[in-house]
Amino acid sequence: MTPSSSSRLPLWFRIGGLLALVIAFVVALLSFLNYANFRKTVQGLHETRYLVLGKDIRQTVEAGLSLGLTPEQNARLPLLFKELQSAWPAIRYAGVVNTAAQPILGAGQAAKEGRASWHERIQAGTPDGIWHWRADHESAVGLTIADNFGGKAGAVVIVYDDREVAAAASTMATQLMWRALGVMLAASVLAWLGAWWLTRALAAELDAAEAVLDGHPLPPDERPLVAETQAFVAAVQQAEQRMAGAAQ
Repeated sequence: MTPSSSSRLPLWFRIGGLLALVIAFVVALLSFLNYANFRKTVQGLHETRYLVLGKDIRQTVEAGLSLGLTPEQNARLPLLFKELQSAWPAIRYAGVVNTAAQPILGAGQAAKEGRASWHERIQAGTPDGIWHWRADHESAVGLTIADNFGGKAGAVVIVYDDREVAAAASTMATQLMWRALGVMLAASVLAWLGAWWLTRALAAELDAAEAVLDGHPLPPDERPLVAETQAFVAAVQQAEQRMAGAAQ
């Protein structure tokens, strides 16, 4: 091997490195997409869970309205809210608000910061609409209540701590990261081994041909590239000799 060829990285290493970079990019992209889909799915499951609970409460409120009972007069609601908050510790507030998003009845503390957004969603939606709200580590599902005349009588709002979603997503992200690193490492090793196995003969032939071009004498070689290079160098040398003889 000549000094010029030994100063460069081997062919198999360069090809394997390029393959390893491509594999790492693909694995990283797939891991990110899996993480995003997982977080979206968990968030959707939490929203669906509290939406089902909210629908039961709205049904109770609207049943009372059909009997002429306001939410404050509906004796079932206070017990229902307390049972709900006791059964689901993540719930920070569960209650009924009026059309101005002011709490009428419920359990827990309704964040004042979100009431303006609740009011906008109640006014913009339909009398039986469903809406969502999110801020910091809190999320809420709202269900607008329809009165007996098809208008709006307020909304059922369930505010819950969504840090469970963040914790589950963080755990999944950690697992995906370690799995991705393992896949990248194994795939990189296989890429380099495969590149070495496939290019070892070609790399040796290229090195021998380069050595011939650099003027290093080698015994006759049957490998096509080396043989053609030796023939070319011999022809060039003969031509130089003829030209030198003619000049004399």
